[in-house]
Amino acid sequence: MKKVLKGIEPPLLARYRHKNPTGSWDMFKNSRARRQQLKQQIIADQSGLCVYCEIDLKEQDSHGNADYRVEHYHPKSDMTAGHNWALDWQNLLGCCHGGSRPDVTDAAHRYTSPDCSCDIPKGSQNLDSVILNPHQMPAFPPIFAFDRTTGEPSVDKVNCSIAGIDPIKAQATIRELRLDAKRLNSLRQTVLNKLNADVRNLLQRNSELSVGEALDRLAATYLQKNSKHHWPPFFSAIRNYLGSSAEKHLRSMDYNG
Repeated sequence: MKKVLKGIEPPLLARYRHKNPTGSWDMFKNSRARRQQLKQQIIADQSGLCVYCEIDLKEQDSHGNADYRVEHYHPKSDMTAGHNWALDWQNLLGCCHGGSRPDVTDAAHRYTSPDCSCDIPKGSQNLDSVILNPHQMPAFPPIFAFDRTTGEPSVDKVNCSIAGIDPIKAQATIRELRLDAKRLNSLRQTVLNKLNADVRNLLQRNSELSVGEALDRLAATYLQKNSKHHWPPFFSAIRNYLGSSAEKHLRSMDYNG
């Protein structure tokens, strides 16, 4: 999970909430135009990645399959104090299906029920005080690390201390959202294996190149947004592998989420 910068609230959401302050999420979704505008802004804010696991969010393919849905960080069913969490823009995030749906794009790798992650194990629980809020994540330093050979996430306690993040809460984020699910570890492992092979190839092609220089080159290549302004899937795992080269590159481009 990485920091998310929330953009401007979609006008159709603001208009609907103003007219229907106690309106339900299901009623809001009845309009395709409202759904589309919301989706476009959420995906743009998150630079194309699932807010929790950082897999790339998929819109509908030629068969009508996708891997995207709206997640309510705070349960939308909570109507205490008269606050409508269902329509709170700051509470709406973009999430993958967490391995729960057989009709998603690339189901061979993305459908692994019951080994599910992200909002599936979270369900309608109020975990506000238990897990990290992506809006409150630091841009620097990164607080999660990833095993190079397995793709498994862990908490960087030193960086948590620097960023003022509770490492217990960071560990609970991995646990409660199942960010160490076998499916996710395997997908990260594939990305990290490719990155590792790229380092070896660079060094083999240029014997005068140091490891640090190779990592610098790859940081500039990997840690860039594509033509859709999306970050690469599993951004944080890539960042962790590239280490100080990633941090140097991200600071040079004024990265803030």
